[in-house]
Amino acid sequence: MLAMTLMYSSLAIIIFICRALFWENKKQLLASLVLLLLEMLVVFTLVYFLLPSRNLLSLLLGNAVWGGIYLMLTSISGKVTADQQVKNWVATTLPASLVALSLLIAAGGELHSILSVKPTYNSIAVKQVSSKQAPTFKRGETPIALAPKTVLNRVRKSVSDLPNSQYFKIAGTVQAQYLHGKAVYIVPVEYQGFFAMLKAKTIPGYFMIDATSQNATPKFIHKPYKYTTSAYFGRDTERKLYRNNPQWLKLGDGGAQLEIDNDGNPYWVETVYKSAFLSHRINYQKLRVIVMNAVTGTTKTYKLSNLPKFVDEGITSDVAAELNNNYGSYQHGFWNQFLGKTDMKEPTNNGPEDGVTSIFNANGTISYFTDFTNPNTKSDSALGYSMINARTGQLTYYKANGIMDSSGGKSNANQNYKAQQWTANMPILYNIDGRPTWIMTILDKTHAIRGYYYLDAEDQSIYGTGTSPISALDDFRQALVNSGTKAANTPDSKLKQLTGTIDRVAIVSNKNKVMFTLQNSPVVYTIDTDDFAKANLLRSGDHVSFKANLVNGQSIGNVSQFTNHDLK
Repeated sequence: MLAMTLMYSSLAIIIFICRALFWENKKQLLASLVLLLLEMLVVFTLVYFLLPSRNLLSLLLGNAVWGGIYLMLTSISGKVTADQQVKNWVATTLPASLVALSLLIAAGGELHSILSVKPTYNSIAVKQVSSKQAPTFKRGETPIALAPKTVLNRVRKSVSDLPNSQYFKIAGTVQAQYLHGKAVYIVPVEYQGFFAMLKAKTIPGYFMIDATSQNATPKFIHKPYKYTTSAYFGRDTERKLYRNNPQWLKLGDGGAQLEIDNDGNPYWVETVYKSAFLSHRINYQKLRVIVMNAVTGTTKTYKLSNLPKFVDEGITSDVAAELNNNYGSYQHGFWNQFLGKTDMKEPTNNGPEDGVTSIFNANGTISYFTDFTNPNTKSDSALGYSMINARTGQLTYYKANGIMDSSGGKSNANQNYKAQQWTANMPILYNIDGRPTWIMTILDKTHAIRGYYYLDAEDQSIYGTGTSPISALDDFRQALVNSGTKAANTPDSKLKQLTGTIDRVAIVSNKNKVMFTLQNSPVVYTIDTDDFAKANLLRSGDHVSFKANLVNGQSIGNVSQFTNHDLK
């Protein structure tokens, strides 16, 4: 901290030396020294508590401000003896020029950082694909995670499990992670305040909860650690990271995230960067991750390519949100976002973690999801959506056409639960039977789960609900059948040629549908009478043959090549 204080006070020290040579008496010299020391004390206090940027531009601007303040104070407190032209230049003109030069360079660098954004955009690792290649929802395989609000609600009810619980509170964030191949959420414990920290001395541990089990209960893990984001002075995580890694700058507005290794030991993880010379510009190709042992305080810096295996989110959620903003805004430079807005994409920020949603992928990785809408219109249509790999920073952008965005999806779901005053949370887009589908968790006012809502992103009249992800999926698939929507083949579907005898028949005349079952089979099939008009004449006992898509014992979409062998 002392080194940073000296760096931010460098210009004030130079001004003191320049003017000290020409003070009229020792009292003025002493007064100027006292002013310098007092200003450095103020700077030290601000550096210690605010942890200002160590970027060169920030240092220049800080020096211009503190140097200018010191110059004004010393000018008021006394005059220098400056009869000769050289002495006058050294004592007065040079300090003022240095202040002005520092301010000018800092202002120019700040302006350049704001306007020169194309290199930042170009440094983003982007893969653009069609929405047809989007992740497919697979029954029993695709994890549907608990909403973070629900997790926090359950954990707060378990705070009594903490030893000396009066000293602690539950953090307002959750951390998605895989532990031994299982999707879990880690919830940090925080101090209630400064005096609570003095009494407790250490954080007793953290909470863990199964992230994909609907009825999961949190478990307190007793793993005491010293360094935390809610501590003060030398035990504060951010301050420790700041002091031990002077060459790296913190990226994002959030704090460090807590992750655990395979033995349950806690670590703090933070994404950092080095800016370009005389600029705040970020190069996403050169990001680093600092991993700090929460018990010992030891830190180590890693490239994204060689992170420890237990770190699932080297790219923190706030960094992912910033990356999405930069990707959507800066493809054609700074001014485009105000003038033409060509190819502009605006993140909806409907995710629960800094506007993004952590997705547990079936392959054991974690991605951040968000969708983009058109900033030029007030419509609720989506231009596409992104999945950012939380370990590598790779952004995969899925182009979309003719689908509603997550804001529209949430509004649709909320209307269905208006009477109960339940709300949709954590919208995620998957392909279900070839249809882009919004999957949302329905929560009540206490953040308890009330159900799940699956909404066709192309046709908001098609939706399914259920008390579990699987029952909502089945209801949605039946809604697809009832609507007559043609579902594309999915990896789980099988097109079968079937023959049998009709058992039950139901004619749905207002939808031009006929629904039937075969003898000795529970599967319900649907015929579109616009395609097969004679299906209206179908009767129990008729012998039929047809083709149908079957997924896990259910018929998806309308049958094809239908023939009633009893009709001549």
